[in-house]
Amino acid sequence: MSVTKRCSVCGRFRHYADEDVYCVICGNDSLESKCNCGRNYDYALEEGNQGASLHCPKCGRSLRGRSTEFDSY
Repeated sequence: MSVTKRCSVCGRFRHYADEDVYCVICGNDSLESKCNCGRNYDYALEEGNQGASLHCPKCGRSLRGRSTEFDSY
């Protein structure tokens, strides 16, 4: 089963298996499947939302940007 998860370090959304914990982009174990308010991230990968500055439709939290921990090589 595939779940949309967001890496809280690099900010990328991707489909992952439910048991996956490591980001395929940056390798950190910081995947989250829901916003702080409990809303899942299924909407993030819908057509038209990719590459856009996203906000949670339930609480309005900005989901844009990377954590200061992210070190792009």
